[in-house]
Amino acid sequence: MILIDTFLLFLLVWISFKIATLKDTFRVTVYFIVFGMILSLVWIRLGAFDLALAEVALGAGITGALLLDTITFLKQYGRNYEK
Repeated sequence: MILIDTFLLFLLVWISFKIATLKDTFRVTVYFIVFGMILSLVWIRLGAFDLALAEVALGAGITGALLLDTITFLKQYGRNYEK
């Protein structure tokens, strides 16, 4: 069980590093959604099932959908802020 917890920890740290260093907004948003889902697995491992459900629904689901919608809106109207 400690191996699973250690793997989840390193996975969260790696995804956090990728989110902080990437410049492509679409890839950052996808990593953000994956981060929320993995964080919900951490909450499940800690026994906080209500927090895990809230993290998936709000952190990964609604926020991820809003960010993806914002990216498509900005690309549609020619306001591409990627460098």
